Amino acid sequence: MTTLNEESLNLLQKKSFPDDEIQFIILGDSHINSYGWNGHTMQHDLDKNGERYKKILQHIVKHHGSSAAFVIHGGDAIGDGVIKGISKAKQKEANFRAFVDITKEILFSKELPIFVTIGNHDFILEDDELSPRLFEAYIGPVKGEILIPDSNIAYIYLPTYFEDLKGSPYFYEEDLEWLQRKLVTHPSDHYLIDFHADLRVGAFKQNSANDHYALSANETQAFFQHISTSVKGIFNHHRHFSYEYTASFQTSSGTHQVPYLVTGCGGNSTSRNNSPNYFVCTMSNLDTSEPSLDFTPVTVPGLQS
Repeated sequence: MTTLNEESLNLLQKKSFPDDEIQFIILGDSHINSYGWNGHTMQHDLDKNGERYKKILQHIVKHHGSSAAFVIHGGDAIGDGVIKGISKAKQKEANFRAFVDITKEILFSKELPIFVTIGNHDFILEDDELSPRLFEAYIGPVKGEILIPDSNIAYIYLPTYFEDLKGSPYFYEEDLEWLQRKLVTHPSDHYLIDFHADLRVGAFKQNSANDHYALSANETQAFFQHISTSVKGIFNHHRHFSYEYTASFQTSSGTHQVPYLVTGCGGNSTSRNNSPNYFVCTMSNLDTSEPSLDFTPVTVPGLQS
């Protein structure tokens, strides 16, 4: 079975883009649940989150289907399941199947690729171990690098792991070392990085150690120590609201600033009121060493909270 990210990569490679500007969409935390396949309607029966996610995708296609190059989904694609009497793994598999089918039906109709990062709800807990096997089967590998055709832009998605699915998030050291190697491979490229849990920066920096949405101060520092000035945007999710900030980190050449965005209202019904459902991101001045990255928030009308 060809995974969603792999099919999206095939779509992306057929596209061409302007030299000086690119637009893409970012959202996260859909948490969709499926009650199963309905043989009468020939559709998945979805919970409220799933119906909200469909409306968000339809809004993206209607208003940005021709202008956006691709979509980034920052994880928690699925919820924990609503079907009674079957195992958690089978519930989550039904959710993944619905997520992929809905996403392809709507976005692929406009040949709009989507790349999905793994979130905590996208893992399953098996034998007291976090397993990404369903995510890998339906979405693809938990980390990857996407080189945008005809441009000097690269997009990297990374996994963050969680104690018992809901506890404190953390990186695997091997993933940060892999990230560092990737950034060295194409040092002149402009890199965008997405992962699910939040960095402990800005408004989150002073939160207590019990804030399980944010990576610890040590994990945050470790991340910044593994990146370079080629990183031009960092995207996180996990919290069901949005937040924009300019993050700073030190390199051998001095202090570097990078746009930072949290967005987690891509379908879940527990989103904070008045929070945007997705962002349109415009990256321009690509032929310079310091391109601009602007975020335009979009709230989809008619979504029930």
